[in-house]
Amino acid sequence: MDEDHSPKSPPRRRRPPLSCTICRRRKLKCDRALPCGQCVKSKTPDQCIYVGPQAPSSARAESTTSDRARVSNSRASSAHGGLYVFDSKHQAANRVTKPKARSDELYELRNRVQFLENALSRTGPIHTPESLGHDAPSETRHRAGPEAQNLIDNVKDLPERCCFRGKKSRTRFVGRCHSSVTFSFFEDVGVFMRGRRSTLKKNHDYKKFKSFKGEMWSRERQENQRAFRDRRPTLEEMVPPRNVADKLLDLYLSTFETTHRILHVPQFLAQYESFWAGMEPREPSFVAKLLALMAASCCFLSPTTKINGEGKLHETAAEWIAGVRSWVTTMMVSSTIDFNILQIECLLMIARQADAIDGDIVWISSGSLIRTAMTMGMHRDPHRFPKMTKFWAEMRRRLWATILELDLQSSLDGGMLPTIDLDEYDCEPPSNLDDSQLTEDMAEDSIPKDLGTLTQSTFQVLLHQSLPLRLHIAKAINSLKFTLPYDEALRLSEELVQAMHYGLGTFQSAHPYVEGKNLSFAQSLLAFLLRRSLLVLNRPFALSILRSPKFSYSRKICLESALEILSHHEPPANAQACPHLGQLSGGMFREEFSHAALTVCVELYLQAGEFNMATSSTMGQSSAITSLNDLVRSQQEVMVGAVERTIETFGSRIIPSGKGSKAFFFLTLALASVKARLNGDDPQKVIEREATRCMRACDQVMRGASWAAVRDHGQAESAPSFTPLLNPVTPEIPFDPASFGLDTSLDFGNLFDMTDYGMPEMWDRDFLTMF
Repeated sequence: MDEDHSPKSPPRRRRPPLSCTICRRRKLKCDRALPCGQCVKSKTPDQCIYVGPQAPSSARAESTTSDRARVSNSRASSAHGGLYVFDSKHQAANRVTKPKARSDELYELRNRVQFLENALSRTGPIHTPESLGHDAPSETRHRAGPEAQNLIDNVKDLPERCCFRGKKSRTRFVGRCHSSVTFSFFEDVGVFMRGRRSTLKKNHDYKKFKSFKGEMWSRERQENQRAFRDRRPTLEEMVPPRNVADKLLDLYLSTFETTHRILHVPQFLAQYESFWAGMEPREPSFVAKLLALMAASCCFLSPTTKINGEGKLHETAAEWIAGVRSWVTTMMVSSTIDFNILQIECLLMIARQADAIDGDIVWISSGSLIRTAMTMGMHRDPHRFPKMTKFWAEMRRRLWATILELDLQSSLDGGMLPTIDLDEYDCEPPSNLDDSQLTEDMAEDSIPKDLGTLTQSTFQVLLHQSLPLRLHIAKAINSLKFTLPYDEALRLSEELVQAMHYGLGTFQSAHPYVEGKNLSFAQSLLAFLLRRSLLVLNRPFALSILRSPKFSYSRKICLESALEILSHHEPPANAQACPHLGQLSGGMFREEFSHAALTVCVELYLQAGEFNMATSSTMGQSSAITSLNDLVRSQQEVMVGAVERTIETFGSRIIPSGKGSKAFFFLTLALASVKARLNGDDPQKVIEREATRCMRACDQVMRGASWAAVRDHGQAESAPSFTPLLNPVTPEIPFDPASFGLDTSLDFGNLFDMTDYGMPEMWDRDFLTMF
């Protein structure tokens, strides 16, 4: 009886289970993942279940419920869209106890299953606390902001017909910052390209032109092969007379050597004098440097310039480049890599960019150059080499900075990623020193001058300060997935603008002449390169302005930067005494000038739609509205004039071999589309007329006529020039885009590769399918 009325002892409190139900039943060690390792090994991951916390007691119901809700909320708020798994090692609040009743356990299991189903229905991996703590920051950095949804598909995913070209074994890819993405914005041109294939065989002009084109290319190819086969000149035999060499050397030292520090000028000039005096054995490495730098400076002279009345300078420069590249190939057979080889490779890259040799495939060579330099340890701090002298340490810093810059610019040419990251090198930046402060026997480091004092290295020092920023922009824009938030883009734009203002202010506040050299070229190139990065950063958002007005700043900054770049294309008043950027005819220079002109055309295209809508809605209103419309018209005329002058420059640079014609052709079509929309004309008729005119102009130049004569002849036939004009008259002979070597599927691709750099031209039917 006493036993029946004795009070019951309180239930023994048990330690809350932390393992899954399967591991507890099998008495195995559980790693507390979901699914855990033991369940994965036993091939029962679907049975891996964790028992939730016990039902709240009357005394602690409120606190337990709040704890459970807090844990559940922390799981549901995952930034990854995945599932957090509790772990006693990381979160004490996640500890659970075994439920007392079967009904409570079933209730908790049902909630658990529902939670798992909801978590798995969302995209994203399942994370444990260990993996979450390591991976969360990096994934958050690459998650796109909400405004990324407002970007047009051609920016986010890249247009297939423009960026993914070719078939089978011959394909070609260009990235997001390439001009093909911008050119795809002009839908009228795309419609025109796809719409006139049926008239190809009926076009008599095309058949005659194609026959002449094939003959010319065959004859030129045979002549070039015969010249190299029969002559096989050595490097010394390629060196021109001294009066020509003096002129080209002076041009190089006053331009590219002030922006890309490769040589030690006093040392090189001493070797140059010894070379002509014949006092020392002529080193092949010095001759290769001389030929490469002379080829680079040839771009500042007219393409029709002849050496002693014989071969044309442009053709001779191509021979110099080919000869030096052949010599470098023979020297790379040995495992020993010399500093001279790196200098020659840098000079060759500049020459190929300036003289329109190889187009944007220079990026391939820049990757090889980076690896060659890293093999020599150029990316490491020179002081890590015990026997490194002060002189050679500074020369290595200069050359490494030049190599990094060349790689960055060549990657932007093709819309590719830069070859190296910032955390992959520790070489210090170059110092603001003149070459006269560096001697091979110097025992102590020279004291660098303040940036307010211009030296031969000031440009490189100023530009190198913005290198980390510009590398970050290039990687963010040309990455596989575009995840750059717009707020971050605005911050990067502000930093770029500040760097540009500081650099240009440094040049303007100091004396423009340093040791007898004019640094105006360096000042212009600094603005050009920083403006280029501004365009690369903001152009994806500017092209998407119709999706979101939030991108208005990018639209504004793109127009300003594009017009500023085009202003460098026009020669200054003292062009003969001062080389300028507009004389550079190939590579990144022509590509970016053309891309800037296309950006201005995009702005005109947008304004055409906005202006037409505003005009129709303000008919018959006050004179203030009319004055505003007149102001808009005047601004549009300024922009159209800038593009027309660029087209005129491109036309003047078409040479008899046909090189340079594609920039002229594509930009003319874009402007024709814009002008048709501004004037309310039929875009297809205007584009057709201008395409026919372009083809005839190129035909005449290739047959030996000068550009001035071709232009005057075109103006005599019709008052307008070769640029799109008001109220056009449709020509009688129709034009088919395929007759200009274009795939009618609008497979534009790179506008400046292939024949412009010595390869088959766009008039070939399979031009864009041969990659």
